[in-house]
Amino acid sequence: MPRKSSAALAALDPRGRRLDPPASLSKAEREAFVAVVNSVRPGHFNPDDMPLLVAYAAATVQERDIAHDLEAAEDEKAKAVLWTAHGRVAGSLVRLARSLRLGAMARNPSRNRRGVAPLPEPSGAPPWEYEPDGKLN
Repeated sequence: MPRKSSAALAALDPRGRRLDPPASLSKAEREAFVAVVNSVRPGHFNPDDMPLLVAYAAATVQERDIAHDLEAAEDEKAKAVLWTAHGRVAGSLVRLARSLRLGAMARNPSRNRRGVAPLPEPSGAPPWEYEPDGKLN
């Protein structure tokens, strides 16, 4: 069996690996994608998360563009349309972030994984101080 090179062995990272952005993304979407992937630990995302990550990156860029347009808009009717669009994109970002477990969900995923709650203070003597005749040491 041929010997494996050190480069091949280095590819096996037990901490997981980070996803690379697809080539079809624009420059701004690529930057948003990389920022999201780098914001969590390696291995947090699987390849099957790619469509959600691409949608999240696109929604992030859309939200920024709408926010800039909203700051520049002077017509009240145009501002109303932009506020509606901004609300929809922001809602999409929240739903995508929740499904990707970003933000607080990534740091503290669920109550079940937080660990066991501390036990209440015992009301009696510790068990190692028990004597069969009922006396304590």
